[in-house]
Parts: sequence; structure tokens; C-alpha cells
Amino acid sequence: MSKGELPAHQPRSRQTREKIVNALGDALKEKPFDQVSVAEIAERAGVAVGSVYQRFKNKDALIPVILEIYKKRIAEWTQGDGRIEIEDTDDLRSALRKLMRQSWKIVTREAHLLRAVHLNARFRPELGAGEEWAKYEKASVEGVKSLLMHYEQQIKRKNMNRAVTYAAYFFNAIMIEKGLYPEESPARLCKHRGNAFPDDCADMLYGFLTTPEE
Repeated sequence: MSKGELPAHQPRSRQTREKIVNALGDALKEKPFDQVSVAEIAERAGVAVGSVYQRFKNKDALIPVILEIYKKRIAEWTQGDGRIEIEDTDDLRSALRKLMRQSWKIVTREAHLLRAVHLNARFRPELGAGEEWAKYEKASVEGVKSLLMHYEQQIKRKNMNRAVTYAAYFFNAIMIEKGLYPEESPARLCKHRGNAFPDDCADMLYGFLTTPEE
């Protein structure tokens, strides 16, 4: 539960919260969080403005909820078409390409949610988004570590922990820069389309992991 959110004990209260959360997710597809008003969220949810304030003390209390929406959609995606299937015949390079391709699809599809969380985590961490973003980053590192450990014999770096750290950093930096701010960062220089961009990123990471240290 986010800071500033009031507990929902009754079924009706929980249903109202769900409507509010879904309405917020829909609104963020069309405009940034700072341009979405409580009145608009209430209208989209089909509830009174007062009902929103009965669940959340203010609009800022909805910020950590955005990541909650993202996690829910990721769970739905990974259980369906977004599941990453690593085959026994896959080597490290092909596995990295699969990871990058699916992650890229998810990030670009849900960029409106992640962008809102990332901006507030960076500039307004006291609202709770910073803590949630840290959990997201930690989970990302664990996912990269799990994959690399599976292909440990193909990795030529001397320090596996450092290799995991750099790989996770590269992975997240790429997704944030190109996925969330494609025209507001050096990522604008990359005009690749389709799978070219995630494949090239996977190959760069593969090159790093398989290059022996001197």
C-alpha cells in the first residue's frame, strides 16, 4: 500500500480502489501524470471525486500505485505472449537476444507507466516511488543474474558478480534511455526499428561477457 493510501477493508471499498487504479492507468496512456487531475480519474472510474479522496489522501498518494499497475500488466504479459522461453539449444547470445526483445516490447508498450514512476522516483522519492523503483531495480538485477549463471561456462569475465552488475546496469540504462525518453536523450541517435535495436544491444552485452579479461 502506498504512502497516503487508506486501507480498504470492505469489498465495495476494494472495488472502488480497483476502478480508480484502472482509470489512472488509462489516463496515463494519453498524458503525463502531472497533467492528470483527480476529477478526471474519478470520471473515468465512474465514481465521485470524494470517493477518490476516501481511498487516497491526495493525488501524490497515487504515484506508487503506478508501479503496481505496471507489475500487474507485466505479470499478465509474462504468463501469456510475453513469456521468455529459453531452450536447451540456446546459447548465451540467443538467450540474451530473447531477453532483450521481450523486455523491449514490454517497456515500449508500458512506457507511459514506467516513465511516470521513474520521474517521481528520481525527483520526488519521499512520496514512495523511490522505494518501489529500488525494488524494481533489485528484481531486474536478480533476473539478469539468474540468466547469466545459467550460462556461466560461456562467460569469460573473471569476476562474475561484477559482470552481473555491469550487465544489469547496461540492461536498465538501455531500457530507460531508449524506452522511456527516446527523443530526450542520446537515444535519439538510434533509429533502429523492429528487433534491430534489442538485438544489437544483446550483441554488445554478449561481446562484453565473452571477452576474456587481461
